[in-house]
Amino acid sequence: MKEKWAFFVLFITILLFGVINGGGLYEEIVVGPVWSASPPASFALIQEPEGLSLTSFWIPFHIIANIFLILALVLYWKEKRPRNLLLVALGLYALIRIATFLYFVPEITEFMNTPSTGPFSAELAARADQWRTLSWIRTIGEIVVNVLLLLALTQLDKEREKTA
Repeated sequence: MKEKWAFFVLFITILLFGVINGGGLYEEIVVGPVWSASPPASFALIQEPEGLSLTSFWIPFHIIANIFLILALVLYWKEKRPRNLLLVALGLYALIRIATFLYFVPEITEFMNTPSTGPFSAELAARADQWRTLSWIRTIGEIVVNVLLLLALTQLDKEREKTA
């Protein structure tokens, strides 16, 4: 029963990161070019109440993904190969979360709070471009986390064969 529960948790973790990856790619390809096109006017796209809510998707999914990733690690702690891959995934994800809280959240919050009226600002455009470039790196990192999770899933049978 524990093996089925552990598999279910890891499977849900992979799905959650898949959704995060899809959301990240959508934001990078579709939303990012629009909100950063001509600041400050283009910032209106990410300014509530009329604009997109960036927090209503990201916060719940990341909280749930954090919980499931840690739970998967706990459930697979005694299985060396999956555990090691899950530890690497958790470490990379932690680095991404730290960068998010130190740079991405404060910067996007400032963009969201900058009045969208006024003339084009080259300084804001440069900051938005830098944010988007670094965000691509963050998105790629989250895709790598998902690949590590998938690899951990593939290592389960190999680990069990070794101990049998």
